[in-house]
Amino acid sequence: MRTLLRFFQNNYNLLLFLLLEIIAFTLIIQGNSYQRSKLVGLNRQVTGYIYSKADGAREYFSLKEANELLLEENTKLRNRLDLISSSLDSASVISEVKGEHRYYFVQSRIVHNNTYRQYNFLTLNKGKKQGVFRDMGVVSEQGLVGIVLESSANFSTVIPIINREFRLSAKIKSNNYAGILQWDGSSPRFAVLSEIPFHVDLTEGDTILTSGFSSIFPEGIEVGRIESFSLEKGNFYDIKVELFTDFQGLFHVNVIRNYRQEEQLNLEIQYR
Repeated sequence: MRTLLRFFQNNYNLLLFLLLEIIAFTLIIQGNSYQRSKLVGLNRQVTGYIYSKADGAREYFSLKEANELLLEENTKLRNRLDLISSSLDSASVISEVKGEHRYYFVQSRIVHNNTYRQYNFLTLNKGKKQGVFRDMGVVSEQGLVGIVLESSANFSTVIPIINREFRLSAKIKSNNYAGILQWDGSSPRFAVLSEIPFHVDLTEGDTILTSGFSSIFPEGIEVGRIESFSLEKGNFYDIKVELFTDFQGLFHVNVIRNYRQEEQLNLEIQYR
């Protein structure tokens, strides 16, 4: 209390001046319509600016939730396509196949990500309890991501395209010629497509897709585009592919379950 009284005593002149200014300003506004309208307009501008900034901040912090909802909706839409089962939950995809439906998508989030090693890997927040198992394909909204290596009860590890051990059959969209997609370890933005014969017509910018020759991925998933190509090793091209998936900014993915994968592999193993 003494401190407050001492404050008023020491600043008496300043406080009195401010009080008189406020009274004078109020009288001017009340007695003059022009000044009053200007003050109202200024007040609206200030409050509008504050509200817009607050709304922008609120919208920014709600983006994560909105993004999660959109991803969930995209996964549901994928599972309603003709070749995708909509009647099974992600945990029941282990042993059931419904009619002609072949694929099911399980939405997952990346909880660990390497991009600058020679043998990079990802960790997902879904595992066996959610229907994620070894040798299941992984894709994102951007395109191909990788293949599940192992899974525990609630987590799984993925070999991405940007791993030196990754191999997959991929084809050129314009002519359907297929080769082997792999990573040379140089950049997380590029991979290499090999085993395309020299007589094939190539065009820079042409899209590279999954070929469907693997039991892991459906045909037609986008991988990247032809950045450049050369013919330096005999009868086959060296094709540099710019990947569509930005692994450094990757957070959400979908794991693909092929209901008929086991049947296909059991048949093919007889001829190996």
